[in-house]
Amino acid sequence: MQVSHEWLNEFVDLTGITPDEIAHNLTMSGLEVEEVEYKKPSFSNIRTAKIIKIDNHPNADKLHLVTLDLGGVEKRVVCGAQNIEVGQIIPYASVGSKVLDRKTGEQFELTPAVIRGVESQGMLCSQDELGLSGMQEEDGILVLNRIFGEIELNQSLERVLNLSEEVIYHVAPTANRGDQMSVMGIARELSALFNRKMKFEKMELSSKNCEFEVEIKDEDACKYYSVAVLKDLEIKPSPDFIQRRITACGMRPINNIVDITNYVMLQFGTPQHAFDLDKLNNYLCVRYASNNETLVTIDEVERKLSEQTVVIATKEKPVCAGGVFGGLNSEIDNKTTNIALEAAYFTPHTNRKSARSIGYRSDASARYERGIDIEMIAPAMAVSIELLQKYANAKFVGLSKVGNDKLENLEVTLRNSEIKRILGVEIPQERCIEILENLGFKLLGKNEMAAKFSVPSYRMGDVEREIDLIEEISRIDGFDKITPQIPAISQGADISFDTRITKIINDTMLGYGFDEIITSSLIGHNLVNAYLQPLNTETCVKVLNQHSDDFSILRQKLNPNMLEIAKNNFDNGNKNFRLFEIGKTYVQINPATLDDSGVIETRKLAGCIFGSVNNSLLNKKQDDFFTLKGVLEGLFEKLGLLKRIIWTQFEEDDRKKYEFIHPAQGATISILGKNKEPIGFIGALHPILADKLKFNQPLYIFEINLEDVIGSITPSTVKYKKLPVFGAVQRDIAFVAPKETTIEQINKAIKKVADKNIFKGSKVFDIYEGANIESGKKSLAFRITLQDENKTLTDEIIQGEINKIKAGLEKSIVGLSLR
Repeated sequence: MQVSHEWLNEFVDLTGITPDEIAHNLTMSGLEVEEVEYKKPSFSNIRTAKIIKIDNHPNADKLHLVTLDLGGVEKRVVCGAQNIEVGQIIPYASVGSKVLDRKTGEQFELTPAVIRGVESQGMLCSQDELGLSGMQEEDGILVLNRIFGEIELNQSLERVLNLSEEVIYHVAPTANRGDQMSVMGIARELSALFNRKMKFEKMELSSKNCEFEVEIKDEDACKYYSVAVLKDLEIKPSPDFIQRRITACGMRPINNIVDITNYVMLQFGTPQHAFDLDKLNNYLCVRYASNNETLVTIDEVERKLSEQTVVIATKEKPVCAGGVFGGLNSEIDNKTTNIALEAAYFTPHTNRKSARSIGYRSDASARYERGIDIEMIAPAMAVSIELLQKYANAKFVGLSKVGNDKLENLEVTLRNSEIKRILGVEIPQERCIEILENLGFKLLGKNEMAAKFSVPSYRMGDVEREIDLIEEISRIDGFDKITPQIPAISQGADISFDTRITKIINDTMLGYGFDEIITSSLIGHNLVNAYLQPLNTETCVKVLNQHSDDFSILRQKLNPNMLEIAKNNFDNGNKNFRLFEIGKTYVQINPATLDDSGVIETRKLAGCIFGSVNNSLLNKKQDDFFTLKGVLEGLFEKLGLLKRIIWTQFEEDDRKKYEFIHPAQGATISILGKNKEPIGFIGALHPILADKLKFNQPLYIFEINLEDVIGSITPSTVKYKKLPVFGAVQRDIAFVAPKETTIEQINKAIKKVADKNIFKGSKVFDIYEGANIESGKKSLAFRITLQDENKTLTDEIIQGEINKIKAGLEKSIVGLSLR
């Protein structure tokens, strides 16, 4: 946004303050000044002169010899303009004057010239050659007395136009400060920064009613809507001071009606729009557009409207994109004599969506989307009506309005102790009150401990709590006055239980030779279909504004990305790898609301093995299903869950669910407990899919739900005990048992009969089947560990315990014989 120093000075006295000081203080308070521009008139030494005689050029048909009166001094100029007449007062540039080249726009100095054999003592100037615009519509020489009436001759044009060096501030208000999108708002900041009172009083708007009907059909889009009817206007150029000020703010003067609405918007931050009254049939409403509607805007572009577009409409059709852009079918033109002047409050979120829906962002929508001051709409309308009456000869007929333009009062208490605690500096209460009052906060009462303030309407939504008042005080008083301090650390960092478990999983997978990958949560239907993955379209989270079909949905599983990475590795010659990923999947279970997305995010662990990372010339054995199963068993053992894990071979329903897995080499993974549903799967890639991917070796993959895994782990505190003084002893026992006998059965039989005070565990170290072993049986060898923490074990005790274990095995397992 751009704003001139002169305009700011109208609302707050800036005498004695340099532009650089203003820029520095505004920036330090949070309103960044990107540039301070010093703008001078584009011409110099231009005087007013009167045309007293026009003769034809003796040597050129299209040129004239113009005699000028400069207040008793005559000059003769060669001129080719066709709009000159005797009696006109025009701008005259003599030799040595500086004007702009109409073709290049660059400034040049006039030198003596002879045109077609006749000396020209200077030139008559058009508005383009003077760097002016919008002063008159016709081409040719600028006729000053048509605009300003009779003017004294031989006057400086700078004096006539009231031009001087202009200082323009280029500021960048933040998204939460809609009040700073106006001259008033910036002046209010300067009032507080330099402790100089604002010079402004609100105008009261006449409540005179008229027959024009207004209606708000969608209240979430608009809270207040008003239309002032003015008749018998005269369309003409706006006054010089309005043109100069809106030009300084980066806008182009058009005519008095449009310029006045822009002028008021810039001054108060409340946009307005003028409709041609005769094109409306005395009715306007605010509503959302339907998908089949279109609107040709003022720039003659046809805009396709959607259900997110807020429109101003007659009973038959839209005539304006509300708060964004006017429609061509209701635009004022040179024939307009009656207008309907709109002033409204469009809600920020709907206005932003509306502007995006038609692909256009205007000065008005930039203010609406930040939030305008709803209580300033009526006073700003009163100023517009007054200016239109004065500079367009308008007759105010009346006002129609609907909605509420008043806000509920918000009171906030400011405690002196909190200022000291939060900022770390002492700021006197009087200074705090002074700052807040200059910013427009009304003091309701105070004592030695605190003060209570009423929040002004233009800060509603931004200032709601005590901490917000403290922020206002600190930024105006100066952040540089706060001495940096290192905060006291009262508690160290605490690693959450989930983070600790995730780290154990990550470290374990890395320890087993897996490489971690990170893939995008956005995938497409093509990827899902390519790997035979089931996709529930009803629970799928879709991207509304997708840039590619490959990134159109949020993933519901990790393994499609895992398989895609595996394929890329294989295609690039890497045939031995182990991969894993910890990531989130997304499922839509409820419609989205303002408070809840309705999406469940689930952490999952997926991995695969391909070939063998330990492959060498001496060991060419490939990893298989049991290799991957062993990895997961090791992981579950680290997490303390191995004894609760159940591996179940695929049943018929599972084969349909996991079509990409080999039907005979797949299993579900479950945890004993309340959750009866499997937590994941493990298996070999289906041969048909592997052949389609041109894999010449098997790939094994798994995916498990980490939320279920972590939820099944009971948090525990590590307990330490004293190491035993007396050493442990080990004894081996060997026996022959039926082939179907499991290691778990043997361990249970040993544990059942062993003395729990000295038995420390049993472990198989040899299994043999073959020669010298009876058919249907196998030879096993177990190592038994014994230890007494209070004394040394004697041979008698050791041998007695081993004999007891042997007897228990023979009794518990039918067909077992000791060797």
